[in-house]
Amino acid sequence: MIEIEEFVDRLCRLGADRGPRGFPRRRNDREILMKSIVMLMDSSRTYTEGEINDALRDWKREVAPAIETDHVTLRRLLVDHGHLERTADGRRYRVGFPPRPVAFDLEIEELDLRATIAAYLDYRRRRRRPRPGSGG
Repeated sequence: MIEIEEFVDRLCRLGADRGPRGFPRRRNDREILMKSIVMLMDSSRTYTEGEINDALRDWKREVAPAIETDHVTLRRLLVDHGHLERTADGRRYRVGFPPRPVAFDLEIEELDLRATIAAYLDYRRRRRRPRPGSGG
């Protein structure tokens, strides 16, 4: 099971810490990023391809700016791994149920991902500032 502390740490490090980087190959890292994407979607509705593309662009900008993978590849990964289901004609999507799901701590569902990433980036910015008298 992926606990909330691991989820936040890995999401921040993968998505917002120094990029650009491709989509990770390690299963837990990949699942954390895919989970963060679908957390920003409404599981009770269907989406057009354009709406999915917009959601993925928003995710890249607001949650995972370090990930250089484009929205088309992200959409394909989500479908291939069962996080998104696509209609036969490819026109509509909905949040899916992966065939081999990774268990996540239930507290993760309550996270405000955008605020979490914003706080992490702010923390990193403040850490990089030279301190008075440090010579830097």
